[in-house]
Order: sequence, then structure tokens, then C-alpha cells
Amino acid sequence: MTLAGTKVSHYQLKEVLGRGAMGEVWLADDLHLPRQVAVKLLPPHQSGQRDAIDRLLREARAAASVDHPAVVTVYEAGIADDRPYVVMQRVEGETLEALLKTGPLPVSTAIAIATQIADALAEVHALGIVHRDLKPSNVIWTSRGAKLLDFGLASIKSAMDQTRTVGSVGTPLYMSPEQARGQLADNRSDLWSLGCVLHETLTGTRAFASDTLAGTANRILTHEPASPSSLRPELPRELDYIVAKLLRKDPALRYQRAEDLLADLKSLGSGSGHPPLPAKRSLPSVVVLPFEVMSPDSADGYLASGLAEDLIVDLARVKGLRVAPRDEAAAYRDRAVPARTLARELGVDYVLSGSVRRAGQRARISAQLVRASDGHTLWAERFDRTLDDLFEVQAEVAKQIVTALQVAVSPKEQALLEKVPTKSREAYELFLQARALMNSMYKEANTQAGQLLRAAVDLDPQFTQAIAALAECHAHRVLAWWGSTDDVSMARELAERALALEPDLVEARFALATAYRYAGDHARELPELERILALEPEHQTANEFVGWSYMARGEPGKGLPVLERITALPTARYNAWSFLAMCYEMLHRDAESKRAEERLFEELLEELRKRPDNVHARSLLGQRLIHRGDRAGGIAQVEMCLRIAPDDNRVLYNGACTMAVAGERQRAMELLHEAARRVPGYMRDWPRQDPDLVSLRDDPEFIAMFSPDKA
Repeated sequence: MTLAGTKVSHYQLKEVLGRGAMGEVWLADDLHLPRQVAVKLLPPHQSGQRDAIDRLLREARAAASVDHPAVVTVYEAGIADDRPYVVMQRVEGETLEALLKTGPLPVSTAIAIATQIADALAEVHALGIVHRDLKPSNVIWTSRGAKLLDFGLASIKSAMDQTRTVGSVGTPLYMSPEQARGQLADNRSDLWSLGCVLHETLTGTRAFASDTLAGTANRILTHEPASPSSLRPELPRELDYIVAKLLRKDPALRYQRAEDLLADLKSLGSGSGHPPLPAKRSLPSVVVLPFEVMSPDSADGYLASGLAEDLIVDLARVKGLRVAPRDEAAAYRDRAVPARTLARELGVDYVLSGSVRRAGQRARISAQLVRASDGHTLWAERFDRTLDDLFEVQAEVAKQIVTALQVAVSPKEQALLEKVPTKSREAYELFLQARALMNSMYKEANTQAGQLLRAAVDLDPQFTQAIAALAECHAHRVLAWWGSTDDVSMARELAERALALEPDLVEARFALATAYRYAGDHARELPELERILALEPEHQTANEFVGWSYMARGEPGKGLPVLERITALPTARYNAWSFLAMCYEMLHRDAESKRAEERLFEELLEELRKRPDNVHARSLLGQRLIHRGDRAGGIAQVEMCLRIAPDDNRVLYNGACTMAVAGERQRAMELLHEAARRVPGYMRDWPRQDPDLVSLRDDPEFIAMFSPDKA
């Protein structure tokens, strides 16, 4: 009986890609996102394998948290019809096993593969994940580099092997000595296996090959393989040392961490074109992660997240330090990722994390500063204080971080670090509760946050951060298109009030820029955005707004350098890629527009994988599908968004664009007419420039809605 056409979770199986002892791999369609995936269906489990199945699912789900370019992404794991399954990214390329059939690889390619896999292992080992089955058939060489797959499957393979005869197990050519003895495997076992793979890619021979299983096990335990250079004289002798250290029988004598191996491989100069970490910047950079709540009462979450966000504000005041913006740090609220991941994804050098445990009127706050490249702790401290002393703790942590990073601080910056934000503890708690709500994109949360902030400002009219946050709150309503002209006035008034107290407060400047933006006052908006970028050059939204504002004015050439710069950063969001693709299209640079569109499509799929309820991203995905020729898929995505968020005017506008490109003029005009009821001032010029609405520009109703006279 064929399984083609059946569903596993929300994936529809299409065809078998491969079969083996571990089951079948199927090509499948994702019914929620427009992509194809690989679904690995394992054999139906038996009662004796229950623990192994549970371990597989735990490890596969842990692997799903790994987001590394050299690791095949795991989307989902579970059991369907008594069969365990793992859903993975579909990767096109050749396995390393297939490549090795023609002999050893070029030295640069072998070192590049080892470097990329070592970088991946460093990241997954930091999460407590051990692969256990690293071998050439589990490495795929693609146009973008190496991809490692099948994390966690070794646990079920071990249980399955116990039910078979010894002769059917297969030759454990890449097992470490401790695995061969039946002992527990740890990260050093993976490094042994990588040593076997590196030896084979360099020499074309297997380090411990034998005619029998027993012979292989014996060679693993007792035999020293030939050095790579003895089999291939042109190889650098440094590789002999690296391979020998990877293949030490005693785990204590091997490389203890993948990071140590990486350092030696990099010293060879791999020329891989896939550097694991971004280039160092002139200023030290840090991300402040949301603090963890250790209290029994989860409601204390506002205290933990608020402390972290206040530290971001404090540290951002120091000009000799680059601090990752709050929205970038907030994305890691529910993700347990190693410091190295943050270094790669955010381009930071250091990570500040912490926890809060509250008991009555006392709180225990722990914080630590870690170097992202190697996980080394530079500073750590624990504070046991009353809630009235929270300001002192916050100021102390900020000063300690600046000291640990050896950043010079001016007298003015020192005073700001020591400044108490408010004398009212009640106002501060209201502010922290509001801050936690402001991370939500929903109208109800924003409204509640506004009420809390208004109460905080009433308690302390000089509470600068609360005033600026309230300005941000009104500005967000405007940006989400459900605000009113009153929100514009309030955002501007509150921002100017906050800036009178602290002129360099970025949050207040951004709220002011938003007020100008809503009014379509680019003459004031752009200088304000430039002031923000002078204070925080990599402010994502400010850069995006600068690029888009020039596009809306019909000057895409001026916006292009800004968008190219921001998309070159590791933190670039899908919005920036969307603007860049449109900017290239407006400039008739078709090849570059197509490349940007491809990257945008990838970024949208990744965003929706992490946040499937992001209707704005989903509505943009609908547009991209239409551009790619998938008319039915694009319309389906837009209709889904309209069902989820019928009152979101950004979704209505994006839906109109999708329908216009799809040739559905009447439906496009219906959606555009509905969206136009609340189109903010800054959008009045854009529809006449928007490439997606070209087909509607001669429509009398369109002309009436967006004529310059009406604007």
C-alpha cells in the first residue's frame, strides 16, 4: 500500500526520496506554507523501543531550536499512525558519501566541510545535543556549503539494532572507542567521528576499515591510522596533527570542544566562503536577553523583561558600546540558544543574560556577561535586594558591564547610568508591566499598555522613560494603521516632552519621526531619522523608513544605499528585503530585484516558521507567490490573512496588491477602498509609486482615492 497522497501532520506525502534501515524519506508538500519538505518516517515502534522513541522526539525537538547554516532545519517531530516521524528542510545536493566514491576531495573543500561541521557541532553541543551518528551519508554538500542532518536518530537506531542479528547491524566505521565499548557518547564522540570523516575526505580511505564488524571494532580500539600526509604527501603537516588529536583513543586527550578544533582549522585558512561568525566591529557589541523568571508566579515576567529592557536603554546611552535593539533581543524570549548563535545571528560580541526570583518585597537578581565567541564568562553577580533597590541593581549591572568591556565613559554618560528613572516604585512597576505588553503586536495589549503608562506618568510627570514609552505606544497605533489623528498628536507631544528631559532618547525620537511620517511630512521625518541613526546606526526600522521614504517620494536611487547597507547586516528583517526588492524594481534593475525577491521569499518562510501568526509577513508572502506564478497559492495566503485579521489595514492593503498582480482588479479595488479609509498620510503618495498597483493606476476610483489633490 502506497502512502503517496496521505498526510503526516500538515504535510502531504508525494514520493519516496530514499529507503533504508531507518525507514523511508518522503518528499512532501507543507499545507500551511508554500514549500516542500523531507519527511522521515521511521518503522512502526515496538513496546521495547518506547524509551528510545521518546528520546528521539525530545532530541529532534531540541534540534528544531537550532538555526545554523550547516544544520538541516528540523521543523517538527511526532508520532503518526504508530510511526515516529521527523519533518526536515529539503536540501538539494550530494551526500559526502557519494562525493567520496570518486576519491579524496580537494584540500580546500575538505577543510571547508570540516570547518562548517565543527561550527555546527559547537552550536548544537552548547544546547546539550549530541549527534552520535556523524558520517559521510549524514553530510550533504550543497551550493551553499555543508549540511548536517539526522540529529537524534541515533537513539532510535540503537534500540532498533538490539532487535537484529549482529550481521545486519552494519560496519560502525565512524564510532568512537567509547561507543564501540557500549559506553555513553558525549560531544567528544562527535569530534572523533568528524576526525574519521576528515581523514576520509583528505585521503579517500576509511581510517578503521576492516572486512568484519569485529575487525572494525578492534581497529577502532587498538589501531592508529596512517597520517593523511603519508597517504597524500602534498597535504600540510598541520592536518596530521588535527586528525591525530581528533582520533585519540582517550576522550580526555582529544579536542574537548568543537571551538578548539575550529581555532586550529581556521589557522589553516579554509577559504570556505562560509565564515561561522561575522567580522568584528570597531565597537564592542552586546545583546541584553530577556531575563528569565524564576519565581513561582509567572506574572512576575514583567519584572524580568522590564529590567532587561531598561538595561538596554542604559547601555545604549554609552557611545563606545553598540547594543542590539530591544526588538531584536525580544525575538529570543522563548528560544534557548547558545551565545555563539547570537554572535552569528545578531553580529554581537557579548551576551548579557539573567534571572529574577521574587519573594514578597524582595528579589534575587542574577546576571552574567558571556563572550559570544567561546562562551567564556567575563562577569557574573547575584543581588539580593528589596524591590525599592531595583534601580541600584540596574545601575550597578550597567556600570559593571561597561567596566568588564573596558569601555570609556564620559561624565555625562556616567551620570545617565547612575540616574534613577523615577522616585515612585509604583510608577516603575506600572512602566514595567506596560513594557511587557508593548512587545505584543495586538491592539488590546497596546491599549492596556497605554493605560498603565498614563497612570505611571500621572504618578511621576518627570519619568522620562515612561513618557517616551507612552509616545511609542501611540506611534505604534499609527504604524499599525488603526490609530487616529489624536494618536499622532499625542505621539508628537509626548515625544517632545521626553526629549526636553533627555535629548538623545532614541525611543522618543522614533515616536516623533513616526508622527512626522504619518503626516507625510518627509521634510521633518528624514532629519529626525538621521538623528536616530547618528545615535544608533543599525536601528532597523529607522533605516527601513529612510529607504522607504525616498522611494515614496519617487527617489529610489537615494534610498537604495540605505537599504543595501541594512540588508548586509546579519540582523536584516524581511521588511528590509521587501523594500530593497521594490527599490530595485523601481530602478528597473531586474536581475538584482529578482535576487532580492528570492532572499525575501526565504526570509518570509523563515519568519512564518517561527511566528506563524504574523499576518503582515503572510500577506507579503501572498504577493511573492503571485510574482512567482503561484496565483492560487498567493490568493489563498491573502484570504487566510483576511480571515485572521479582517480589521488590519496593512493586510487589506497588501491583499489589494496581491489581487492587483493576480489580475483580480475588482477584488483589488474592494480591498484598497476598505484600506484607504485609514491609510495614513505617509501612505497617500505610495500607492501611485507602488509597482504592485500599476494595473490600477488608470482606474477612476483609484485616481480619486490617491490623487495628489486629495493627499
